[in-house]
Amino acid sequence: MKRREQVFEEVRRVTQELIRCGLAEEYNFPVIKNNDIVWGNYTDISRYLKNLEYAAIYSEIEKQHNFNMKLPDGGILQLMYRFDGHGKSLRSHRLAFYPSPSYEIYQNDAELYDADYIYGDILNKSVLPVIIRADYSSEEVDGEVHHPFSHITLGEYKNCRIPADRPVSPMQFVRFIMEHFYYVPSSQLEFDFGMEGTLRFEEHIAECDLCRSRMMI
Repeated sequence: MKRREQVFEEVRRVTQELIRCGLAEEYNFPVIKNNDIVWGNYTDISRYLKNLEYAAIYSEIEKQHNFNMKLPDGGILQLMYRFDGHGKSLRSHRLAFYPSPSYEIYQNDAELYDADYIYGDILNKSVLPVIIRADYSSEEVDGEVHHPFSHITLGEYKNCRIPADRPVSPMQFVRFIMEHFYYVPSSQLEFDFGMEGTLRFEEHIAECDLCRSRMMI
C-alpha cells in the first residue's frame, strides 16, 4: 500500500473513532484529490484569512464546514497531507486545531452544561483560545527566518516554529489534542487512546535544529 493510501486510511479510522465515541459533532470524511488528502467540502481559503482576527478566521472555517471534524465544544480539526505524483513521498502537511473563540452558543445548551464536569475546563471563560498547528515541508523554505522541515506553531505568532524531528501522523496529532486538551471528555466517552497507528514517518530535521529545544514525535 502506498504511503498516501496509508495516511488516508488513518485519517478515516481516527474520524470514525471520534464519531463512535461522540466527540465528532460534525464531520467530513477524507478524500483524495490529485496528490492531496483533504476532506469533502474542502476549499482553500487560506489566502483570504491573512491578517484577520481569530474569531473571523474561525467563523469562516465553520461557516463553510471546512474541516475534518468539529468537536462538541466547537473545536475544529483539520488534517491535510500532500504527496508526490506517485503517492509514495510526503511533500507537506498542515494539521490544525482551532478552539472555539466564543462559548456563547453553548451557554444555551443545557445538555452540554449539565455535563460540565466533562467540559468544564474547555468551556471556562478564562481560557484563551490558541490555534495549534503541525506543519511540514520536505523542502527548505526560502526566507530571512529559518523554517524547520517539521514544526509546531502555537497561536498565530509569525515566527513561532518549534522544531519537530519528523512529520506528524493523523493519529499522533489527534491523540495529542485529545490527551492534552480533551482528556476528561475523551476518557469519559472512551476514546480509544490505544488505537494502533499504522504510520511513523522517517526522521527529517535540519542539523541546526538538533541544537535547539525541539519536539520528539
